[in-house]
Amino acid sequence: MPNRQNVTSRPRVLIAGGGPAGLATAAELAFHGIRSIVIEPRAMVSHSRPRAKTTSPRTMELFRRWGVADAVREAAPLKPEWCRRVIFCTTLNGEVITHFDDAFGMRADPSDIFAEGGQQVPQPIVEEVLRAHLQSTGLVELRLAERVTGLTESRDSVTCEITRDDESTYQITVEYVAGCDGAKGVTRDAIGATLAGVSSPRSNLNAVFRAPGLHPAIGEAIHYWVIGPEVKATMGPLDGEGIWWAGLGGIDVTCTEERAVELVAALTGQPAHEIGIELLATDPWVPRMLIASQYASDRVFLVGESAHVNPPFGGHGFNTCVGDAVNIGWKLAAVLHGWAGPGLLSTYEAERREVAQQTIDSATRNLAASGPDIARTAERIQETKYEEFNSLGLVLGYSYHGSPVVVTTNEAPPPFTVVDFTPSTVPGSRLPHAWLEPGHALYDDLGRGLTLIHPRGADAAVIARFQGKAEHLGIPLTVIPAPAAWAHEHFLLVRPDQHIAWRGRQLDASVLPRVVGHLEHADPTRADLDRK
Repeated sequence: MPNRQNVTSRPRVLIAGGGPAGLATAAELAFHGIRSIVIEPRAMVSHSRPRAKTTSPRTMELFRRWGVADAVREAAPLKPEWCRRVIFCTTLNGEVITHFDDAFGMRADPSDIFAEGGQQVPQPIVEEVLRAHLQSTGLVELRLAERVTGLTESRDSVTCEITRDDESTYQITVEYVAGCDGAKGVTRDAIGATLAGVSSPRSNLNAVFRAPGLHPAIGEAIHYWVIGPEVKATMGPLDGEGIWWAGLGGIDVTCTEERAVELVAALTGQPAHEIGIELLATDPWVPRMLIASQYASDRVFLVGESAHVNPPFGGHGFNTCVGDAVNIGWKLAAVLHGWAGPGLLSTYEAERREVAQQTIDSATRNLAASGPDIARTAERIQETKYEEFNSLGLVLGYSYHGSPVVVTTNEAPPPFTVVDFTPSTVPGSRLPHAWLEPGHALYDDLGRGLTLIHPRGADAAVIARFQGKAEHLGIPLTVIPAPAAWAHEHFLLVRPDQHIAWRGRQLDASVLPRVVGHLEHADPTRADLDRK
């Protein structure tokens, strides 16, 4: 919970859309004491359309910041201790071709690389956990069964038109709007942005079904890639009670329920009546690879699928939405609390667009390696599908190096790859994770403003002068020692999103205005102090 002395007195941000992006944005704002209003058309979360099922280690680390990681794990029907395997097979009752273990960064025990392992959990469950969390903060007003139908932006505010389910309307005026209303929402049009990219020519059909008699002879897995039948598919359990999902490739909305049951039965390798297939819901979709022409106006920011859309191959769409939300959430909070400059908000697109493009590029490669031409030998499957299930470089290794509010050094960050992750303290990188003691991560000690991590034995008077400068500028600063295991002698200035804003061997308070968006006061001649 935020410090009540730093809580805003009235809602200053309206969030259009209460899916994962909207709920995460509200959670980040509440984490910093900013009140918000979430406008969401769905009165209830639907479990018939599970959508995302993969929560990455990075997203779980961000959930840990808000105090909800444990709640998500407790609510998840399938635990990492149960299974972390993806199997490629002819049918669920046929032959195993190959498999991938410890997929999606899931772990049954603590990791030295991340503070939280990945978690398989249907998106509706995550949404319910986040809704409950937002209500517990007392800082978020969830207005359900309502939708944002129009925006008018002025120099110092945004007026939103809200339409209720009965088609009555009203208006709300706020200082900022987070557009979390998806690819078909109104906020993107309101700022004059468009989505550009390509769509796959093939449709797909997601199906949710009950099959209490389905017990795969080939063993347990969180995902099965079934490539034996004419119609290829991915499928897996949603819980341990007989509810399953399947993604049928090349099948469109014209598919009847009877035909869908036949296709699912073909995947299992057993007659439908033997396993008792009951179709619960279907959801047609087309893979799209799209990104917005711009992410923001002065006061409206596109978050999640209003800014970018990518295929689900690799499980990154939902996670990228949460990353967007944290990035713009802490920046809005810093500006609204008065300790950051307007230049901070302008860095949202600069930092998040590249991440979205990297995610789209990876998902596009994974899509190309799927479908009717999917590899059929173990060797080729391992070669073409490996990055889909082993993507820690994409999940943890993205950097904001080069951002206007990151003080770059004379050292480049580690080369980016989707698969390989190298922890780094080069500015822009995610602060490397470290355990201080069992269950106690370095991340747990970071402040909600900036955090200065100093080498052990650093001059206390020098640190005090730096603290005094931050206090003079109104910048909240937490000061903590580096973990005992760290051998380097650098000072690290860490942002609220756990990314490093500056690194140096000597403290220099001239970097403070720059990293919080007072770009007109930045002194580039003194910023680069990290000499080799």
